Amino acid sequence: MPEPTSRALPAWSEFQRRMRRYVGGRVEPAWADDVTGDIFLRLLQRQDSLAEARDPLAWTYRVAANVIADHHRRRSVERRTLEQLGAEARAPDPGSNGGDHEALRRDLEACLLPFALELPPKYAEALLLTYFEELSQVEAARRLGLSVSGMKSRVQRARAMLKRQLMDCCDFELDRRGAVIDMRPREAGRDGSAAG
Repeated sequence: MPEPTSRALPAWSEFQRRMRRYVGGRVEPAWADDVTGDIFLRLLQRQDSLAEARDPLAWTYRVAANVIADHHRRRSVERRTLEQLGAEARAPDPGSNGGDHEALRRDLEACLLPFALELPPKYAEALLLTYFEELSQVEAARRLGLSVSGMKSRVQRARAMLKRQLMDCCDFELDRRGAVIDMRPREAGRDGSAAG
């Protein structure tokens, strides 16, 4: 089969392979399939623009680059948001008693637990052990019979999945340093469909 020109799209299987390789070099391995799927979804949603593109292959790679940039922005916001929520739950307010800190922690756990339980079981278990039962990652790895690096990877992936759920559910307002200053539920349902 002749090599496609720069102005033509390659065969679908070859295009998938190229796109996965392109994405794999730009995002964490754990997210490569998700981001590749997001790219294909965006291409499908914008197929009219693709049909009108002067250079379809270049256009698809611009779309891919935009999806990858969106992924990195979202991951950065998610990371800061969850880290701040965790820090607020762990750090008592100066001048308050320990009861306020515990009440905040219980409220936060009650809010996050339903989201955590919706994760695939191995990721839910990782969060339950390390955040809700407050085991160290070393202790959690020992309990589950995993290597410490395997446990760290699982916790990191679980946190990322939880952050994504939070970002899908709520709109967060951030200050200049990226700290959460307000949060509002989105108007859409949990499945992304418009409310009402």
